[in-house]
Amino acid sequence: MAEELAKPSITRTLAENLWFPVVLFLGFAVVYLAAFHRPQPHEVPVAVADPAAAIRVQSQLDKVSPDGFHVVAVPDAQAAREAVLDRTTSGAFAPDSTHPVLYVAKANGFTLQSLLTQTFTPLANGKLTVVDLAPTVAGDPLGNGLFYLLTAWSLPSYFIVMMLLRAVGLSRRARMLTFVGWAAFLSVAGFLIAHAMDVIPGDPVAIPLAFLASLVVSLVSQGLVPIFKQFFPGVAVTLFVIFSSASSGGIIPPQMQPALFRALHPILPMGNLNDALRGVFYFHGTGVAGHVLVLCAWLALGIALNAGHALRVRRQSTTETQPPVEDPVLEMPRPTALPTHGHRFGELVPMLIGTVRSTTGERVGGAILTVTDGKGRQLVRTTADAEGAFAVGGLPEQFVDLVVTAPGRQPTARRTFFREGVFRREDFVLAPEPALTPSSHRPQ
Repeated sequence: MAEELAKPSITRTLAENLWFPVVLFLGFAVVYLAAFHRPQPHEVPVAVADPAAAIRVQSQLDKVSPDGFHVVAVPDAQAAREAVLDRTTSGAFAPDSTHPVLYVAKANGFTLQSLLTQTFTPLANGKLTVVDLAPTVAGDPLGNGLFYLLTAWSLPSYFIVMMLLRAVGLSRRARMLTFVGWAAFLSVAGFLIAHAMDVIPGDPVAIPLAFLASLVVSLVSQGLVPIFKQFFPGVAVTLFVIFSSASSGGIIPPQMQPALFRALHPILPMGNLNDALRGVFYFHGTGVAGHVLVLCAWLALGIALNAGHALRVRRQSTTETQPPVEDPVLEMPRPTALPTHGHRFGELVPMLIGTVRSTTGERVGGAILTVTDGKGRQLVRTTADAEGAFAVGGLPEQFVDLVVTAPGRQPTARRTFFREGVFRREDFVLAPEPALTPSSHRPQ
């Protein structure tokens, strides 16, 4: 039986386990409310046919909403229409005295379409004709269905990293291949489901874009684990769930959000995937290349983080003269003594097994194995069974010292390096303690 370590205080236990829900609460309560609760236009670009009319319209808009709109003068109504289709502006106004027309694109968001309609109707004296140049599919009348699909592609890509942290028997290579397979599954399944529900058009170009974005979330999240250790969940959720979702433009267009979210929109993965897919589905691919480049930059970051950590671990494992480097992932299971036989589904996979024998080959039952880190702190202590066997799981990726003792026998120690996903067998031989000679009891 393993000896139990002293129990931490209730306060510390609650703090260690509740900080993450607190981060989620503050993120959703503060960040989401700040992003969504009061949408206001900020320099929304609008094309206006006729340069002379553009000056007049800008003046009128400044009275209604100061700094809310930025008027771009174009020669005629056709140029105004093209400005919307090439995504240069969010809307366009042709102020014809008898038949004023407002060009909008619901694919940019129903909220933005409504704002433009409400703003320009008074300028046309109630005679405004609204033309939707990029209507969404029938199953997405509000134009925000894509946001929920993006969420389905992003959140599971983060959570798979969280779940695989417990798979201590999974090698780094197997972990990376799992991320690739998972991203492929998410992208194909999500596309088929959303298309079947008529939420998105059936353009299969969306699949590789979704695959790229999903893989980005998994790889970068995994790369953040050894950097932020126990704080990784808070950092990754804040980055890829809270801020990325809030600034994506899927619910409220970035032109109607506070400055922070307008600044994050062109940087974070979800906003770039949102704009890329809208370009593919509704704007004939216009502007997609730039968003793909941003996603590729994120992918390069994820690869660099994981490759850098793998290189550091390899150097550490081959240079034992260096001081031990502690790299615990506290979201992984703590070092734990395991039964030597009859592992059940759901239990930790042993990272270390072995036996303790005497110099004559007899098994030493009841021998004590103590595992300490490089600073001498005890990680786990276990007792070998009647056959001298022991098993330990959840060891950190670092140098550890293995010390074996037994009554009447000389202790032995060994330093070894444990690598993520690598199984080790360490057998020990204990010599008997030297017998005391009569001279050792002779008085001095």
